Amino acid sequence: MNKTPTISVVILTNDRPELLEKALVSIKRQTYAPIEVVVVDDSSELHEETVLVVKKHTKALPIIKRNTEHSISYGRTIGMKSSSGDLIVYLDDDCEADPTYLKRFRDHFLRNPRLTAAIGMIKNALPDNIYAATQYAYYDRGLRRFFPTLDRVEPLTFGRILDCEVMGIRRRDLASVGFTERHRRYRNDDVDLGLRLMQKGKTVLFDPDIVAYASPRTSLIPLWTAAFWNGYSDASTTREYNIDLRAAPYPVPFTRWFPKELIRNTHMRGVRKVPYALLLVSFPLISRLGMLWYHLSHLV
Repeated sequence: MNKTPTISVVILTNDRPELLEKALVSIKRQTYAPIEVVVVDDSSELHEETVLVVKKHTKALPIIKRNTEHSISYGRTIGMKSSSGDLIVYLDDDCEADPTYLKRFRDHFLRNPRLTAAIGMIKNALPDNIYAATQYAYYDRGLRRFFPTLDRVEPLTFGRILDCEVMGIRRRDLASVGFTERHRRYRNDDVDLGLRLMQKGKTVLFDPDIVAYASPRTSLIPLWTAAFWNGYSDASTTREYNIDLRAAPYPVPFTRWFPKELIRNTHMRGVRKVPYALLLVSFPLISRLGMLWYHLSHLV
């Protein structure tokens, strides 16, 4: 009989105590409780406020990595090393976990002792915001390139984890493979980890019922900043692994996806369709500027 795995939740946060509080509340409401919550704090201005929020909701103190040039990968590694559960379940500070979030992770690992990791999906908590909707639209598009129906549990076969902030992974496997330390703006920690897990023949499952509700960027500059560094990260990953990150089992051309997205998004009606359409077009253009910056910076 398999032993029920213990779970440590690791939450990364950065100057967003009001969002962190919502994330912590969502963990307190879980139908299966973790043994601990570890908060990795990269605050530069609101550290004291972050500490107060953490103390209010958990006995665990935040792990301070203030004023550093380290990447998200570094924060995820610190969280893993500072926790003690059999499973490490990640959640970012802008996410609220569904009440069955941890239970679903537990059930997968309990049923399959050979399972290395499981990933869920993000849902947009701010569908009426055009900036959040734009970022989520591209996340959803990427998800459907590999899991077009999003309605069943499937093994990961393409060597990419789509988002570490909705991932549960066995401690021993993460400790042996680990996150690679990168440029602090590198955003492909999930893709990088997925590629290395697949190279080692590890088993990863996608479960669309493992859900976290995220609050993506809600203004233009943060959205474009995310798009720029997404492009930079894609160029870096492509060069290192010599792979085509656009390759997918179910690719959908932009010319087909774009009008369908405008029609499908019922939150964007009337005149709101125009700025939303412009944002959908600008996001990949800004991403390509990030790719160009990567290549130019490596020519010097």
